[in-house]
Amino acid sequence: MKRYHFSITRSLFIAICMLLLSAFVLAENNETFARDWTLSDAAGTSLNYYADSNDSASVILFWATWCPFCRSLMPHLQQVADEFEDRTVKFYALNVWEDGDPDKYFQEKEFTFQLLLLADLVAEDYGVLGTPGLMVMDKSHRIVYKRQSGENDIDVKAAVRKAIQRVVDDD
Repeated sequence: MKRYHFSITRSLFIAICMLLLSAFVLAENNETFARDWTLSDAAGTSLNYYADSNDSASVILFWATWCPFCRSLMPHLQQVADEFEDRTVKFYALNVWEDGDPDKYFQEKEFTFQLLLLADLVAEDYGVLGTPGLMVMDKSHRIVYKRQSGENDIDVKAAVRKAIQRVVDDD
């Protein structure tokens, strides 16, 4: 009986180790990539994300003029965009669930992000349920940072800066 118990315990231990190892391997290989999309700007010009951001780090912000959290975060993102303006980094502001005038808002605030309109379906495709939704992607469109609900603007700004810096330093 004792030998039988040892055999079961050893088998169970090996099974648990294999399960943990396989979970670790799956987690390491289960990278999340940003999907491609095509949207238009305020002038009606189409932009394809993969083609435009080829070989660039990119930041995608899902936002709306009525969102107080977006209005609070966007100046911080503009500061990061200004810091990296001479580097290969693209900033996209995808307007979602809008009832205002995003183009007018951008002009008034002098934001330099690429403004793209009617992005509701892209937000849905990315699993964005609220605003602001924010992601940083590397040059292969792998998501390297995703804003978590409740993160304050200063922490988001630092995390975006750090994620971009890691990507551009890999050049």
